[in-house]
Amino acid sequence: MKLTILGNNGAYPRANGACSGYLLENDQTKVIMDLGAGTLSNLMSIDDASDLDGILLSHLHWDHISDLFVLQYLLEKRDQVVPVYLPESPENIYKMIADIKSFDVHPIHNGDEVTIKNMTFIFKQMRHPVEDYAIKAVDEKGKACLYTGDTGICDALTDFVEGVHTMLCDCTYVDNPDENKHLSAGQAAEIAEKAGVRHLILTHFNPELNPRDYAIVAERILRRGRVTKSEIMLTFNI
Repeated sequence: MKLTILGNNGAYPRANGACSGYLLENDQTKVIMDLGAGTLSNLMSIDDASDLDGILLSHLHWDHISDLFVLQYLLEKRDQVVPVYLPESPENIYKMIADIKSFDVHPIHNGDEVTIKNMTFIFKQMRHPVEDYAIKAVDEKGKACLYTGDTGICDALTDFVEGVHTMLCDCTYVDNPDENKHLSAGQAAEIAEKAGVRHLILTHFNPELNPRDYAIVAERILRRGRVTKSEIMLTFNI
């Protein structure tokens, strides 16, 4: 599998940045996980989106889905329909997406498994103010990559990450947060260390902060694996 970072900011993008969005592909399958502000332009710089096999949305907050509404015009122009897998709430946003003719909408629920060509995706509900899912992608060889979406610390995440090679992880906070709806860099590293994750990729950075500060904290904790701060257009082989 190959993972490309299309955006890595939370809430809003920094100058010349983009919010959450990730291209995951292998020799047969190509999907996008989340498509936040600025990500479509980055995608178009390396791929014309003509052969997407699916779009997987962790949750329906705008910083994770806003470019979906721009993508529809490209798909309409090409008379193209792409499957979209997404939570059913908030209901008003779900209906907005479901009404777009260029999207073949599939609601997701806790524990669902979806096979797209030669990759399987498993959805596990996380802790966040809206319905939100971590997404585990497993290839034919059994290698697994997990994207946390946005989440506070919870048993569901610590259980779900077991056996995962690479974890792409929300770490909105550098230090321990006052509220349990996002992870800190330290919490992300603690979860990865306990689960034996080989590669922790930090993402969803506060646009006002230096991503290097997140990595410094995580590197002090994760001993059995390596830590990388996500950077736009950086590609990882999993």
